[in-house]
Formats: sequence, C-alpha cells, structure tokens
Amino acid sequence: MNARTADILSLLCVLAAAGTAAFLYPDLPEMIPTHWNAAGEIDDYSPRGWGIVVLLGAPVFVWIIMKLIPAISPKGYRTDTFQQTVNLFQVVLVAFMSGICVLVLLEARGINARINESTYLGIGLLFFILGNYMTKMRKNFFLGIRTPWTLASDEVWARTHRVGGRIFMLGGLLLGLGAFLPLRNEILVTVVVGIALVPVVYSYFVYRAVEGFVEESDDADGDDGSTGRSA
Repeated sequence: MNARTADILSLLCVLAAAGTAAFLYPDLPEMIPTHWNAAGEIDDYSPRGWGIVVLLGAPVFVWIIMKLIPAISPKGYRTDTFQQTVNLFQVVLVAFMSGICVLVLLEARGINARINESTYLGIGLLFFILGNYMTKMRKNFFLGIRTPWTLASDEVWARTHRVGGRIFMLGGLLLGLGAFLPLRNEILVTVVVGIALVPVVYSYFVYRAVEGFVEESDDADGDDGSTGRSA
C-alpha cells in the first residue's frame, strides 16, 4: 500500500469517527463513559467535550506517529524496504482507534454496541493482520519484535518474526473466539502474555543457536595488567 492510499484511508477513518461524534453530539449526556472494567461495567466518565477530543485525538495521534517513523529511523534501521507494510499498519491502527471512538460514542448515546465483544473482535482482527504481515518487516527500532537479539542479527530477526507472526495470528483468532465465550478475560490474559513472552524467549534461544555468546576471560581482558608473556 502506497503512502497516498494509506493517508486517504486513514483520513476517511478519522472523518467517519468525527462525523459520528458530530451527529450524536446533541444527544450525548454531559458526562460520557470513557472506560470499562474487566466485567464490562463503566467505571470512569469524562465531560462530553473533553471526552470527544480525547477519543478523536487517539487515531490522529497514531497517524502522526506512523508518519514520523520513516523520518526518525536511524541509518541502518530505515523502513524504506518495507514502507508499504508500515503504511498498511498505519491504516489498520488508525481504523482500530477510530472504531473504538465510534463504539464509545454509541454507548454514550445509549445504543448497545456490545462494546466488550466488539472490542475483542477488533483486537483479534488487529493481531491477526499484524501477524500476517510481520514477516515483511526488517530490522527497525519501532515496529515488530525488538529484542537485543533480533536487533543484533538479521537471521534472528527473520526467524523470530516468522514464529512471532504465527503467534500473533493464533492469538488474534483466540481473541475473536473469546468475544463469544464466558472466559474472555482469561483468554485475553493468556494471549497477551503469550504474545509478549514467547517471541522474546524464542529470539534469545535462536540467537544462541545462530550467533552464540563469546565469554571473555579475565586474562583476555588484561585486568591484572599483565601482557600474558613470560619474562
């Protein structure tokens, strides 16, 4: 996906959320819900105006960050070789945040948007798409599974992202199913922990197998001041 297409689609997502906010605004209460607990119950509210600003600001902020990544990436870790994937991620993330905005506004209006189930489906789809395209990413400091071992080796990066991509996709499917199951919170915790830990641990062991670790002895360091030669 080229940058122009990504920006047009991102703009449409933000405009859809803004249009929803403008349409519903007259009928929204003075305080709108902005947070739900694990049981799906509202546990925090914000003033209507400020709440809408924050909700609409989230996808715009993500959009700006994604546009900055190519410009601020250091030499040797540029995103040029997979910029189309970065553009796709931009659209997916902006669409996700815009969708959350619409769901919250519908709930605030008193329309049952089944926000918990919808959010799980949205997160599941997000993980599935990210995982599907994860192998197209190359070493960088902003996107992907960034550990000391993946950043130190192209092969470790590639192998970790092949496995990590499958884990993300599986996690996305489980979260999508979790939207219809009573144990969705347990599923969420399991998926998040798995996505966060398994690729990291895997990258360490792959690095050990591919690159190995060189242990320097005290004698090699020359800490005792000797040169290692006999008199």
